[in-house]
Order: sequence, then structure tokens, then C-alpha cells
Amino acid sequence: MTPAFRFAFIAASLLSFAGAVSAAPAYTTTHGDVTFSATQMGVVMKGHFARAQVQGSFNPADLAHSHISVAVDTASIDAGGKDTDDLLKGTEWLDATHFTQAVFASDAFQAAGPGHYRVSGRFTLKGHTHPMTVVASTRRDALGMHLDADFSLDRTTWGLGTGSWADPSVVAATLPVHVDLLLAPAR
Repeated sequence: MTPAFRFAFIAASLLSFAGAVSAAPAYTTTHGDVTFSATQMGVVMKGHFARAQVQGSFNPADLAHSHISVAVDTASIDAGGKDTDDLLKGTEWLDATHFTQAVFASDAFQAAGPGHYRVSGRFTLKGHTHPMTVVASTRRDALGMHLDADFSLDRTTWGLGTGSWADPSVVAATLPVHVDLLLAPAR
């Protein structure tokens, strides 16, 4: 292979690779599910939020312009029973009357391996705002493309479980959370 032909072959290969990357599909967010668990005196309780408003766009080939915002309606908590739900909506937990939403807004996406992304942003819950970084991954199923993240919240950082609930031997301080965002191809 002559040097000129080798250069032309390498240049053509790089251009076709760059075209494939820039042609990666872009997505918009369409739906979000937020589930959680808590451990009370050794017993795991699971729940979810029935309403989450999701906005944003995601393009694995253009992470600099990708952004996500998830706003959870705190009054939509469902932990399996009216008494528990009412308790969690109260002032010692979510205080859903005064703090109607918990909001995560991304600032940056960074690649963290194939199909994995480090998503940094700010999370506001019960009047407390702190930086947060989660690792999200993509997966595809019959519904479409998903962006999933699993992370833990330290409830004491966010003022969750005050008064008689403050003791972590009653309710563990760590609350595992799962977020599943359904993505649709951008138009």
C-alpha cells in the first residue's frame, strides 16, 4: 500500500467514524419513574412517586448539550398505605404542603464507559439544595430507550425524618433511589 493510498484510507475511515458518531440519535425525555426504599427497624419498605415531570434532551454524541430536569410531586408519594403516605407527606418527612416538589437539574453529562454517564447537577428537596452526581446508564426495551440511575440519599442531609424519626436506628439514614427516564427520538 502506497503512503498516499494509506493516508486516503485512514482519512476516509476517520471521516466515516466521525459521521457515525455525529449521527448518533438524539433523545428527548417523555416519562419518569422514581422509586425508593427505606429500612425501618430492619424492615424494608418500598414506594414510588406517582407524578414526576421530566424535561430535557440527551445525545450520547453531544453530551455538552445534553440536559435533564426531573421534578417530583412530593404529595404523590405512594408507600403502600394511606397512613404511611400521610405521615411521609407531613412536616417531619417531605412537608409536601410547603415543599411541593423535589427537583434535580443537571449541569453536565460526562462519559463514564460504554452506555454509562456521570450526570452532575443540583438537587433540591425540602428547601435544601446540594450538588449531586449520579451514574446513569442507557438500556433499550420494547418501550424504547431508557436512562436509569441508582443512587442513595442520606435523609439527614435533606431534613427528612425529624423529631422522633431522627434516630437512624429507627429509620436508616440511607435511602436507595431508582430513577428510570423513558426517552423518545428527538424530532
